[in-house]
Amino acid sequence: MKLSNKEISDYIQTFLNEDKFNKDITSKFFIKKNQNARANFVAEDDIILAGNSIVIDIFKRKCKKLKIIFKLKDGKRIKRKTKFLIIEGNARDILSIERTALNLLQHLSGISTLTEKYSRKTKKVKTILLDTRKTIPGLRNFEKYAAVMGGAKNHRFNLGEKYMIKDNHLNLTKEDVYNKILKMNKNTKKLVIIECDTLIQVKKALDCGVKHLLLDNMSLNNIKKAKKNI
Repeated sequence: MKLSNKEISDYIQTFLNEDKFNKDITSKFFIKKNQNARANFVAEDDIILAGNSIVIDIFKRKCKKLKIIFKLKDGKRIKRKTKFLIIEGNARDILSIERTALNLLQHLSGISTLTEKYSRKTKKVKTILLDTRKTIPGLRNFEKYAAVMGGAKNHRFNLGEKYMIKDNHLNLTKEDVYNKILKMNKNTKKLVIIECDTLIQVKKALDCGVKHLLLDNMSLNNIKKAKKNI
């Protein structure tokens, strides 16, 4: 997954506006206007780095006289106490942006690091790890980017991308769901994902020609049985 320049720009402006980075009264009062500073970003734990490229973009846009002394790429596994970014620039600007940058790095690297732990295990059994839409409102694309850095694949980005039939849909429509799926053309049916809690639901979905099943809260034994039928 690649974030567009416009996406990054819009996100960055929202983050910085919330912090009122250009009204940092502390830095403006105590730090000289033309003073320069060097900032070292150091990992406090073993992590899979995510968000560094975005943070660099923030500083490039908002920090005067910026110099990138050293940087590591997103997706890289780094050890505790490792420096992954060193910059130099206007001290006031760096101080006004640092918390926004750190919050983003911590959040996204936390996602990528945890994702990588699961991704490493699933690779052993030829399984692809997918993300979901269970994201913080407004941060979905960044969080999905972090998931990819951790080795996962992106699933749906929004409600208009695929038909995702879940328990609530089934409870409200009963058997009518399966009848409507049967009436779909072949190409439309490829976009259908249906949640199955039981082996009976698995059989019904397969009989309708659905190729993507979400086995929800099934026992391992039932998952094995369902797999044999697919």
